[in-house]
Amino acid sequence: MSERDGIYDITWDWPVFLSQLFGFAVIVGVLMKWVAPPIKSAMRRSQDTISAQLEESSQASARLAAAERAFAEAVAAAATEVAQIQREARDDAERIVAELRETAAAEVERVRIHGMDRVARVQRQLRAELGHDLTVALLDRAESVVRERFDSVAARSASIDRFLDELASAGERGS
Repeated sequence: MSERDGIYDITWDWPVFLSQLFGFAVIVGVLMKWVAPPIKSAMRRSQDTISAQLEESSQASARLAAAERAFAEAVAAAATEVAQIQREARDDAERIVAELRETAAAEVERVRIHGMDRVARVQRQLRAELGHDLTVALLDRAESVVRERFDSVAARSASIDRFLDELASAGERGS
């Protein structure tokens, strides 16, 4: 091989070319028959798995969005219910306070009336006791005054004279 024959001098050796072509075809055939189908099925399974995962992911996204909407609705409903409960509690508290005020006013009035009745009874009882005590004191005083007057002889004689004069004047009027 001269420089002229160099690396650029390509000659076709047909038997080697054909044998290499045949070997290449056998390798391609073996790859297509036994290697490609498992690779294709593995790729198909991977694609199916990926598409199933994508589908599940989109369904999960849809469920998540639905759950977020449901949560937002539940929060709004809970806020509304809390506001309603607060209003009802405030109304109940106001009603209870009004009822307690009415009850307290009625109790105050009942106690006042009972106190007034008690005061009136005590006044009547005191008046009766004082009247009785006054009567007893007056009678005792009158008795002592009368005893003092009747103890003296002059008072007895004047009393008897007065009694006789009254009898005489009563007799004259009656006749």
